[in-house]
Amino acid sequence: MRITFHPRIWRRSIPHARQQTQFLQPAKLASCVAISALNVLWHGHGVLRSSPTLVRLAIVAIACYVATTIAEFLWFLYTGPKLTGFESPTGAKAVSPVDPTDLLVAELRELPRADLRDEALRLAKEMKSFEAGSDREFVNTLVAARGLPTVTEAEHDEVLDQQSTELVEHNLRTWRTYREAFYRPARAFRDELRKRLGIRNVNSEPRIPALDDASLTGAKPISQAADYLAGLARRLK
Repeated sequence: MRITFHPRIWRRSIPHARQQTQFLQPAKLASCVAISALNVLWHGHGVLRSSPTLVRLAIVAIACYVATTIAEFLWFLYTGPKLTGFESPTGAKAVSPVDPTDLLVAELRELPRADLRDEALRLAKEMKSFEAGSDREFVNTLVAARGLPTVTEAEHDEVLDQQSTELVEHNLRTWRTYREAFYRPARAFRDELRKRLGIRNVNSEPRIPALDDASLTGAKPISQAADYLAGLARRLK
């Protein structure tokens, strides 16, 4: 089961990595020059040994600098903040390391109403797609199990036990994926949408177990949460 908003995560993580990459770091420059000088001193075996000394110094130093800078950028990109993909590109510029949920709440607060509406609708669509894919995967598993021949009552009971085990494991996988990928962003969007719509009495709003406590109860709990988010977003003009 794939989550489809990874491109937005990379698109918004790249500026963070670029800001951290130091292009004029003294230690980096000194190490590149040192490597270039060692290449020149290594007579007969260095890179570009047939080229003039100054040319060898310049080319090797530049190549080392480029390789080091690219490696540094990729490292910051990999180890940077774990964004959800829904942060505003113009959100808080200087945010100290905090919980990703707090970061998302802060950036949703700064999103224009139209952008907040679009992002909430996109999240709702992805939540419904995730649940549909999860259900389809489970149905395919049941169909494959029913295709197994059963002759005796013991074999029939074994198939039923296998289906029951698969159901429990499927529900657990779905719950874990939902909690890790959707629960916190969905709650953050719900709270911000309610605030923008002026909903003060939350007790007047319907109780959505998947949003209230990540409880996946009922026939389509994630779709129920997605429909509620989409309904709030469409009310935001």
